[in-house]
Amino acid sequence: MKKFLVFLFVFYSIMVLSAKFNFGIDLEFNNIKEYQKVIFEFVHDYEGFNFIIELNALNDGKYKPSQPDVYYKGFYFYMKNGGVLINKNNYEISFGRLQHSDIVDSPYSLFISSKKNSAIILDFEYEDKSFFYESRYIELNRESTIGYPDRGANFKNYGIKIGNFRLGYEESIVYVGTSFDIEYFVNPIPNFFIQYINISSGKPWTHGYNANSILGFMVDYLDKNKYLYGQILVDDINTNRIFAPNSYQNPDKIAWSLGGKISTKFGKLGIYNAGATKYTFEPYGNENTNTKYGYTYYPDVIYKYGGEKTIPLEENYIGYINGENNLSFMITYENIINNINLKSNFEYSISGSKSPANPWHELLNWDELGKKSGTKFLDGERLEHKCTFNLFADYEFLGIKFMNELTLKYTKNKLKLVSPENLVEYNEIKYFVPSDNSEISWNLLLGFEVSF
Repeated sequence: MKKFLVFLFVFYSIMVLSAKFNFGIDLEFNNIKEYQKVIFEFVHDYEGFNFIIELNALNDGKYKPSQPDVYYKGFYFYMKNGGVLINKNNYEISFGRLQHSDIVDSPYSLFISSKKNSAIILDFEYEDKSFFYESRYIELNRESTIGYPDRGANFKNYGIKIGNFRLGYEESIVYVGTSFDIEYFVNPIPNFFIQYINISSGKPWTHGYNANSILGFMVDYLDKNKYLYGQILVDDINTNRIFAPNSYQNPDKIAWSLGGKISTKFGKLGIYNAGATKYTFEPYGNENTNTKYGYTYYPDVIYKYGGEKTIPLEENYIGYINGENNLSFMITYENIINNINLKSNFEYSISGSKSPANPWHELLNWDELGKKSGTKFLDGERLEHKCTFNLFADYEFLGIKFMNELTLKYTKNKLKLVSPENLVEYNEIKYFVPSDNSEISWNLLLGFEVSF
């Protein structure tokens, strides 16, 4: 503990001479427990060079403290941001452990979650008057101490700009067996062809790993009063309906998102819709293997600390925040009233069973779906229905920034984790199904932040 205090003093003494230092404390109260969050943030921004460190300390019991309670009083550290951003003319390069987002401005972005989870990334962006391009590497697993294989992901987008419109192609790939494959980062050829050539033919020999690529398209429109967009993601498409209509009809794995916001004299209003069919974002598996290339940060849904704890779905999905087998609607409102920044939203979301890491949920293989199965979407006997209201406000008083947030939620048939009936090596991972339990929950955040 003494070493930590000395480190903070020395580091602050250095940084305060040339950087912005933010210190904040959040108090959160809910129907489960009360906890605190302490925020340390250092930022240095000079002529396109941005250096950022944001370290949080929390005692919510989610993760194990690195030292006994006598030292850290139950607090653990969370690295929210730690990296460098360099912006010069038409180029931007960023690297480190950073929050990252999709190209579309939406609470329901499909390729990179609107949750803006932190991850080790290496990102290159270019944009001019008519063209834009981005290539991003995302580290998933590297040298796991509990036996998970190395995993990595890459996200790319490029397109054209016509007036206020952007039309773009987006794609991602998750690979297993290595944490970084440089070709997916530096080669702008679509990932499908890189994967296909390197694994199936090679020049002169093959190389590669278990991998799954997803692709899609986006279009958006922006002017001073409104923003509109549409986005589609394709994980797998059933071509048998055309080429082999009497054969097995594999399920389409697709997701969509559309909406926008408009400025009025009463504030900024937004409306959004998104959804994803069953099995979208999942890995592939059969009786002999689990590919583990699901579109998730972690190849599991639980971790061990004080028993078995669930990894929250919104912290596991790389892409769409509500995941597969889901239909969601959201209305948003933003305004500034008496120097108070107000943001609020109301969401209605329907979910069926879903599994970020277990192929085919309770089934052993895809062929158990049946030859005439086709696409699955909210087809369960019981579905989760969730209504969420969120209100956030921040304002400054005497040089101190205050933040308040209230979240109210009603969930009917709340999702719960269950074990598959067919326990074999590849699908022993648990999956989520709607239960017969309903829940009313609330969360209140009171916080402040001081800048030096």
